[in-house]
Amino acid sequence: MLEKHKTIAKDIIELAQKYGAEQVSVSLANSTSFQVDVREKKIESLQESGSSGIHLTVSKNKRRSTVSSNDLRIETLAPLILSTLQALPFMGEDEFYSLPDPKLQGRAPGNLEFLDPDFDKLCSEEKIKIALDLEQLSLKSDKRLRTDQSFYSDNISYMVHADSNGFLEGETKTLFSLGVSMIADDTESTTNVTSNSTNVGRKQTDGWYSAARFHKNLTPSQEIVDQACRRTLRKLGAIKPASQEVPVVFSSEMAQSFLGKIASALMGENLFRKQSFLLNKLNESIADSKINLIDDPLLPGKLGSRHFDSEGVEAKPLVLIENGVLKNYMLSTYSANKLGMISNGHSGGISNLILKLGDYPEEELIASVKNGLYLTFMSGQGANIVTGDFSRGAQGIWIRDGKLAEPVSEFTIAGTFSEMLMNLRMIGSEVDERSSILTPAFKIDKMAVSGN
Repeated sequence: MLEKHKTIAKDIIELAQKYGAEQVSVSLANSTSFQVDVREKKIESLQESGSSGIHLTVSKNKRRSTVSSNDLRIETLAPLILSTLQALPFMGEDEFYSLPDPKLQGRAPGNLEFLDPDFDKLCSEEKIKIALDLEQLSLKSDKRLRTDQSFYSDNISYMVHADSNGFLEGETKTLFSLGVSMIADDTESTTNVTSNSTNVGRKQTDGWYSAARFHKNLTPSQEIVDQACRRTLRKLGAIKPASQEVPVVFSSEMAQSFLGKIASALMGENLFRKQSFLLNKLNESIADSKINLIDDPLLPGKLGSRHFDSEGVEAKPLVLIENGVLKNYMLSTYSANKLGMISNGHSGGISNLILKLGDYPEEELIASVKNGLYLTFMSGQGANIVTGDFSRGAQGIWIRDGKLAEPVSEFTIAGTFSEMLMNLRMIGSEVDERSSILTPAFKIDKMAVSGN
């Protein structure tokens, strides 16, 4: 499949050049997916699907245009390419658009372990059974719980990128996931905290899942169920906390959410549009000196790893924050041109965003707090990377004398990104690897909690 796509890409570039294009960039993708969702011992949905697509950009005389299609046949694409080129004189000039410097392009060496060689070994019936067995385990877990949904999915994708610089490379990746969500009724009989509970009469939902490049690396089903049970039951009997300023321990999932926003503020596209609070902050101290943030695309088996970015620029590790000092932005060719800088292989965004591990297990982060919040969920759109303001709806568990106490909900946490980075002084030692944002839990010394 990969070699077939490479041939198509090469033919398309030659055809576009024949029609008069000066610069040509083309990306082709093809994927095959399977997903089964199970509820109440029955298959709720079953999807086996395939998709393909091409994204082609042509330019001439500083004008460019893009065309997309899910039909990869040359006879279909030829008239589209020709009409796109004929429309170029009507496009505005853009002096900042160009292909990458050929010296920056290439395929990073090494095996990044994208492809599970056993991908095709499981038949559909076996995949369905995995989801059904997962639900069966959850039904046996706790009488207060019932299963909302259990699922199994897998995917294999083929991607090729080529351009008129002569770059032509491709990658094949597999991805597996397995998970369950659960429901519990929040009644007075399910909790000891009833007098002030804001959730009595409501349904509480939560769950857990696993994701991995290799099927053998999925978390065992019983562990998934145990986590889903614990997370759902801990929500029962939640109360609204009093408004106050307290330390906040971000669970690893909430840490991922926070750092995802920091990554957006570091992206060149937001910087040249002046939509980032980190604009013009290079080589300035923006965080506590313990913070070291790196984007590393060359980690075998990790979900964000890649040999090259979506423009064919060779993938390399990039230090973003070193000992609290902002060292680099993440730049594509276009954003680098706009900012007067050089692409560093981040067309398409982050690869593996890594906060360097600290010395504290999550239990020690919690034990360090006399009165504060363990944050487990955030909602709303109140994280503004333009102004740097941060205010989001939240749920969690209150910490009293270093121990988890009652669940809390229906409140907001607020601060600014700058204050939060400066007050992020304790970093956990364990990382959640189900995402391309690889971060442990951490503690921010002070945030505003707005409840009662």
